[in-house]
Amino acid sequence: MTNSFNNMTIQYIQLEEKTRKAEVEVQYIQDKVLIETVLMLGLTDLNLLLARLNSYGISLDLSEDFDNYATTDGNLYTLDFTKRGWDNIEINDFEPRQDFKQIRA
Repeated sequence: MTNSFNNMTIQYIQLEEKTRKAEVEVQYIQDKVLIETVLMLGLTDLNLLLARLNSYGISLDLSEDFDNYATTDGNLYTLDFTKRGWDNIEINDFEPRQDFKQIRA
């Protein structure tokens, strides 16, 4: 599924070391409707998203900004944008390069 996201805000990021995938909980506007969903992104698209955040003045460091939990399958990293007050930063024209899965609740 390829898509472009406008007015997207990030609520939460969870990164699993073993699977090398990230779950990114977001809200965005599509056809004037607010959509809340979880995007499953590969590391390439996660890096693109982090670079876009950097252009908005948010520079993230995995060891400093993310909470780290050891599991039997490797480390789990989480970052709650709501707790940091970053959940109101709108990202425009984010278009993942690889196909991704979208989970709607």
